[in-house]
Amino acid sequence: MTMRRPPLLLVTASVVLLAFGRTASAEVKVGGRPDAVHLEVRDASLHDVLAALQERFNLRYRTIDPLETQTTGVFDGPLPRVVARLLGGHDYAMLITADGVDVLVLVPQRPSVAVVAAVTPANAARPPLTAAERSHFESGHLR
Repeated sequence: MTMRRPPLLLVTASVVLLAFGRTASAEVKVGGRPDAVHLEVRDASLHDVLAALQERFNLRYRTIDPLETQTTGVFDGPLPRVVARLLGGHDYAMLITADGVDVLVLVPQRPSVAVVAAVTPANAARPPLTAAERSHFESGHLR
């Protein structure tokens, strides 16, 4: 019994297209000067965006995070402000000098603990007014 196998080239091409098809649509356009950056990003990883800024301007960044967060948007402004907007979901430190911008990207910010507010039902008994509150209320001011 003989099994037909698809040509190796066809299988390899299919695997490559599946693996890299998504990244082929990513786009990063950088323009302007360090004091007036114009950045257009479409479905690019944060790593790719920072690498493009590093290539164009005197930006240096370091991180242990892979920076895989996908980013899309148009960013305009001075280089430090654009980088700060890009890193809005990360903890980072930035040093701005005459030589350029150094950025240390730490980790993505964790969602903060939800604040739970205690709500008093409308029909709950209210504590009695203090003398100061009573005076304030009687003078026509609402509580």
